[in-house]
Amino acid sequence: MKAILAAAAVSLGILGVVGPVSAQPRPDYDDYGGRGYRDRGDYDYRDRGYRDRDDYRGRANYGFDEREYLRCNPDVRRAVANGQMESGAAHYRVFGRREGRRLSC
Repeated sequence: MKAILAAAAVSLGILGVVGPVSAQPRPDYDDYGGRGYRDRGDYDYRDRGYRDRDDYRGRANYGFDEREYLRCNPDVRRAVANGQMESGAAHYRVFGRREGRRLSC
């Protein structure tokens, strides 16, 4: 009985060391390095909807009242009028949230 338990303990010990190593890619797998999920050639219709979850391109600014934001922040209104900023929503995403700007007065 002691021999069986000793063999099981040794087997589990070896499996614990070899398991993570065997999950590593082959040495000739270097051509994938540094590319993201979107760079793959098989990014297709099944992946739609996931692309825009973490970035703001192509997304509407739901619940953002730009007119109210510009009314409460006259300096941003001047920057938008002078063409220094694309819009009030763009300013809020880039600077306003971090600066603690109010969305309404």
